[in-house]
Amino acid sequence: MKKTVLFLFLTFFCMTMFAQRNAVTGVVSSGEDGTPIPFASVVVKGTTIGTSTDFDGNYSIEVDEDDILVFSMIGFSSREFKVGTQEVINVLLVTDNMGLDEVVVIGYGVQKKSSVTGAISSVKAEDIQRMPIQRAEQALQGQVAGVQVTMDSGQPGAGLSVNIRGIGTTGNSQPLYIIDGNPVGDISYLASTDIGSMEVLKDASASAIYGARGANGVVIITTKQGTQGAAKLSYDGYYGIQNASRQMDVLNAQDYAMIINESLLNAGEDSSHANWIQDSEIAGIGSGTDWQEEIFRKNAPIQSHTLSLNGGNEQILYSTALSYFSQDGIVSEDKSSYERVNFRVKGDYTSYDRKLKVGTSFVYSHSTSQGVDPNNVYNSPLAQAINIDPISVVKDAEGNFGRPIRNMQEIVNPVAGMYYLNDEYKTDKIVANLYAEYKVVDHVKVKTSLGIDYAYQWHDVYKPIYELSTITKNETTKVDKTMNSWYSTNWETTINYNNTFGEHELDVIAGTTAYTNNYENLSGAGAELLIGGKEYAYLDNAILDSKTSGGTFDSNSLLSLFGRANYSYKDRYLASVTVRRDGSSRFGPNNRYATFPSVSTGWIMSEEDFFKDKLGPITFIKIRASWGQNGNENIGNFRYLSSIANNHNYNFNPGTIVNGFSPSKIANPDLKWETSEQTDIGLDLRLGSNFYMNFDYYDKRTKDLLIDAPIPGYVGNNPPTINGGTVQNRGVEFLLGYNGRSNDFSYGGTLNFSANKNEMLKINNDEGIIYGDVNIGPSGMKNLTIAKVGQPIGYFWGWETNGIYQNQAQIDNSGSHQPSATPGDLIYVDQNEDGVMDDADRINLGDPHPDFTVGLNLNFAYKNFDLSMFWYAVVGNQIVDATRRYDLANANYQTSVLDRWTGEGSSNSTPKVSWSDNNNNRGNFSDFMVEDADYLRLKNIQLGYSLPKSVLKRLNIERFRLYVSGENLVTFTKYSGFEPEIGNTDNVFHTGIDQGIYPQARVFTIGANITF
Repeated sequence: MKKTVLFLFLTFFCMTMFAQRNAVTGVVSSGEDGTPIPFASVVVKGTTIGTSTDFDGNYSIEVDEDDILVFSMIGFSSREFKVGTQEVINVLLVTDNMGLDEVVVIGYGVQKKSSVTGAISSVKAEDIQRMPIQRAEQALQGQVAGVQVTMDSGQPGAGLSVNIRGIGTTGNSQPLYIIDGNPVGDISYLASTDIGSMEVLKDASASAIYGARGANGVVIITTKQGTQGAAKLSYDGYYGIQNASRQMDVLNAQDYAMIINESLLNAGEDSSHANWIQDSEIAGIGSGTDWQEEIFRKNAPIQSHTLSLNGGNEQILYSTALSYFSQDGIVSEDKSSYERVNFRVKGDYTSYDRKLKVGTSFVYSHSTSQGVDPNNVYNSPLAQAINIDPISVVKDAEGNFGRPIRNMQEIVNPVAGMYYLNDEYKTDKIVANLYAEYKVVDHVKVKTSLGIDYAYQWHDVYKPIYELSTITKNETTKVDKTMNSWYSTNWETTINYNNTFGEHELDVIAGTTAYTNNYENLSGAGAELLIGGKEYAYLDNAILDSKTSGGTFDSNSLLSLFGRANYSYKDRYLASVTVRRDGSSRFGPNNRYATFPSVSTGWIMSEEDFFKDKLGPITFIKIRASWGQNGNENIGNFRYLSSIANNHNYNFNPGTIVNGFSPSKIANPDLKWETSEQTDIGLDLRLGSNFYMNFDYYDKRTKDLLIDAPIPGYVGNNPPTINGGTVQNRGVEFLLGYNGRSNDFSYGGTLNFSANKNEMLKINNDEGIIYGDVNIGPSGMKNLTIAKVGQPIGYFWGWETNGIYQNQAQIDNSGSHQPSATPGDLIYVDQNEDGVMDDADRINLGDPHPDFTVGLNLNFAYKNFDLSMFWYAVVGNQIVDATRRYDLANANYQTSVLDRWTGEGSSNSTPKVSWSDNNNNRGNFSDFMVEDADYLRLKNIQLGYSLPKSVLKRLNIERFRLYVSGENLVTFTKYSGFEPEIGNTDNVFHTGIDQGIYPQARVFTIGANITF
């Protein structure tokens, strides 16, 4: 086999060396003013063979007489020329900002933008370059209508929640990511500088080719590839500083003492109470300790550097890059950080006769991360900083860490908590793809590819001896080591037929996919290390009797058949039909396979003779419509079975305990696919050569939701996984764009608007409810979020209030549902007027998902200066402010408590403070804890300057651009917490719950883009 492959490569090499080809040269210029166009693309049609023009618009390329050259440049209409016997081809490109000839990536192929019948949006490398982003997903926020991107937290390395056209499931709602044809479960390893383009497949027609994994939408990422011409070495990098953009307003020492003592008085206590704050305790301390100042780091560094090399000739194209990214967190000096090193290489080889094409892409990433708990009212240092009393000190006179002045359970000195934290992840990841494509006969190509996705993660935890409170302590040194490995393979083979018959064009593809994924875990722990210290945290250093170990293995696979036919008549009547059949090991033999079809059509009205010259300024108008189905099997493995667990102990005789085995859950052999069905109607419009608009309306229904069914406790086993509901997302997407130019000044921008309504249509249980299991604080605040028929997924479920009881007479006349109420307490609404306050009175208090989002991108350029600006707005969602430990009477308060009720008429919105809080003003989950989360944020602004061409020529440099950039500079919001943007990648029911969220930083950077 090796000899055969070597022989083939030598044969192609020799053919290349002895081939006779013709050189074509020329100049590419603007049709408006005749000025040369640098960096224009010159490509042999149907191949990746090409070059680009130099500073003066000159090009040179080796071609055959039968070749067709395609000349293109962003902002200009593409043109094609048959080579023939010509040795010089000079080209004038006409300004056209519509981008209709632009090629977009679709599933298993590419398609001209004007011919697309599905809902597909693109983000290009030049758009990403305007934003020095930390993760690839950030490039989609505010750039693509219908896509909501929400940061899980601002901690370095934190994930992002990406939802395409709403929340379509109560399980994992994240889209499928395809990188260079390879499906991957995580894209955190990818450097943003490696991205050539990102395409978002939003409707079922566009994503149906991916069937089983496309229910939540598909994001296709194509990494940068080489171009024909001399090798080009480029540097892209920036360095910046980060700071907290805002702090929460909490009580200082004086106000805290006043409020705590007042709460004791309102509970019938006096200065003899153990928690009374005496004057001597606050004498001379002024405002006390500002704990937020203590935990936030000033000017935390962030940096990114990429060196890339690109080039090639008619047969070989290559692109390689080495990247380094480092970000320190704004919380803690050295306990919150993320560091990543990437190496990427991509190559393509085309034989001389252009029948065979082989290529590969390879990415290796090594990352190291450590962090604090980013959103947990019990453990987050930010939650501790706003709950701990301001009277306590960071360190006492002896240099020991201070403790809260009173016992506050898990609320401890946050500086001390981070000092003793040693929690680190190291991850090595390889994503690679190898393909071969062969032209069997004219118009028919066969392609096969093999992709792998391998990740190895090492988790180190070391705990020294410490005591931060009576319950937060560690009495012996401990070490925990965990190894996780993921390995998946994806083998695909396709056959493609493409031909034109007069005015008919047909493109057909059929293929098969075999995907397998394996996960393995190995862990060990030990205690009482013989030698203390993080550098000695190894299992062999722990005493023998303390050591424990464990390990798991998991595996799943997919087998799929698919096909698609794209048809075009006269370049104006368009149609596409797709069908995919998937089989998953995650379902039993009864329903292992499912079929997912789709159909879409398009009509380019502006090409009709009866419309031409009658549409006024309209130069292009296309109507699209699609319908299709996708599947979802993201539920974990073997959920249809009842596996056997060995963690049950049985007591047969007094004092005799025997370890036994039992089923872990109730089986459901009829478990089947979750299916998303979507209808889309779209309109694409162009006015002149400067203005464009896209509009989409969609109705997306996901049925047979994969959920764990509630069962009575007396069953004595875990519930089965069932198909238990239907959810609907309906919405509109609107994109407006404009580009213009006046002499040396160019300008442009895009405005995208997305509105979505999410609603549960059906839940297959008696209650019609799925509980989100989000619990905060005392027993009164359980199940903060639920899904219920007629309501959105994960809405906030609690009690409505109607002001404050001002006097006893008002209480006496209000009914019996608040028997413990006194003047100054919240009035809870008895929704069913049964005189009892219970779950039947809980209602929808808010939705964590916005009614609509808006993204505004503006860009300007004058001569060698360029300016870009990105605004992002979210409207119509709410946040639960769960930052205070409501179960701890002596936890600190926000300054809004100063507007509390202190007597009749003093306040009708903020209840009195009371140590006992018998009415549960701060213990019941009510709208008192829910705030509007609308915000408008200047996400990024960047000012750049490029050296003039005359200077570049003397320096022998192709490009040299310097820029300064600011991120998250301004945020307009009424929310009182750290951060109004709170997502959750793992659980939709936890979205919008603020338990002391790690906020996004305000960032200032300076960077450069240089090409030699």
